Amino acid sequence: MFIFPQILDLIKNVSTTLPKDVQDALHNARKIEKKDNIAANISLDIINKNIDISAFEKVPMCQDTGFPTFFVAYNPKLHANRINEEYIIEQIKKAVKMATKNGLLRPNAVDSLTGKNSGTNLGDDYPKIIFEKNFDLQLNEIQLKLILKGGGSENVSDQFALPAKTDFGRAGRDIEGVKKAVLQIVKNAEGKGCAPGILGIHIGGDRGTGYDKAKKNLFTPLFEKNTNEILETLENEILTEANKLNIGPMGFGGKSTILSCSVSASHRLPASFFVTVVYNCWALRRAEIIINLESGKVQKSEKYNNPENKNITNEMKDLDFSQAKKLNFPITSEDVKKLEMGDIILLSGKIYTGRDTLHHAVVEEALELPIDISGSAIYHCGPIMKQNKNGEWYAHSAGPTTSIREDPYQTDFIEKTGVKAVIGKGNMGDKTLAGLRKNNAVYLHAIGGAATIYAKSITKVHDVHFLEEFGMPEALWEIEIQDFPVRVTMI
Repeated sequence: MFIFPQILDLIKNVSTTLPKDVQDALHNARKIEKKDNIAANISLDIINKNIDISAFEKVPMCQDTGFPTFFVAYNPKLHANRINEEYIIEQIKKAVKMATKNGLLRPNAVDSLTGKNSGTNLGDDYPKIIFEKNFDLQLNEIQLKLILKGGGSENVSDQFALPAKTDFGRAGRDIEGVKKAVLQIVKNAEGKGCAPGILGIHIGGDRGTGYDKAKKNLFTPLFEKNTNEILETLENEILTEANKLNIGPMGFGGKSTILSCSVSASHRLPASFFVTVVYNCWALRRAEIIINLESGKVQKSEKYNNPENKNITNEMKDLDFSQAKKLNFPITSEDVKKLEMGDIILLSGKIYTGRDTLHHAVVEEALELPIDISGSAIYHCGPIMKQNKNGEWYAHSAGPTTSIREDPYQTDFIEKTGVKAVIGKGNMGDKTLAGLRKNNAVYLHAIGGAATIYAKSITKVHDVHFLEEFGMPEALWEIEIQDFPVRVTMI
């Protein structure tokens, strides 16, 4: 039994290629948005183009390749000497390490005590591997399911203990209360989870069981009917009412706030009534395979739309930016004053990436930057960078991260560094808004998950700082951009 190549191939497919049911749902979302909703339509056009390029070039469609979670199933009748869980774990970890080295996964495993990134995506309980029993499998088969779930959507996942207060009224311990709790979680997520979202929902169980079962529900095909009539009705009502919230793609407004939801239920304690929602961004990266342990052959259960013979040399050419303004860095306060809420902007010039670790270090630890970034932009991005044969860095995948995490630091960061623009996804808070206005700066919303499109807009990586100390996602990268699409959402 040698399953390393099959697992590596599974990781490659999940990281770079979106399943057909998710792609179909995104194309349907594009059809239902109103023609005058320019921001939503451009967002969906960029998303759909990003999907095609990622699949064609086999690069990660989103730079946040998330927390890899594997579900491994085998028939319990399989004799003990035919299956070895420790061996499977070893093979999975070997494949994860190789996928990270090859740029298919971003190094995301951070020691919670030291803050050190392992650089390999290996660590304590990382990746997550869950073993299960499946009597439907043949005795010479194992089933592997993989989901890559990014931090932005993970952070807006939530759990309610009913009864509870919501903006939709009191959520009691009944189906109507479940619906209100789910709608509240969707409302709270807004654009921070890269809407349109896909929901895995579980009713009941204990807290831990709720999250595991809700996450596993994300493997349910998006257009599959629930076998339980009560849950089927609930799913339809959630989908209808969530899409009336006018959150829309990236929180820009519109009819496509969520694409689908899948609900399950289990028994609970009399004192506890949990409703658990695992929110996934539009980039639902999941797949499952069955490996024949004797032949090594793989049976795939997912269907993909793999683009073939497409001209992808001018990826932005067929996207409509006819109403976009141009902005070149460095900029001044006068340049900012010319911008208006809702403007679509194509950015060019030198900007810098920086996330949680850099913001904390600059604001809380008085870190002095080795370069002057005044008049430029700080891009909330944890990219996947690779090196060519000459040792030069280039952007492999480089979309925005959720910006609200930087809200406690952003005003001070702007004042200490002199940046005139903040680029991220999902709006930031009142504290940042006040800081932007005080310092004549602007917040520019990029399209979450469109990491291949944005990597194409990065024409050069000039340098990197704090790579060893902070790790690849948190380092300060100096990058040159050309026609980098964003929208003004805070000014």
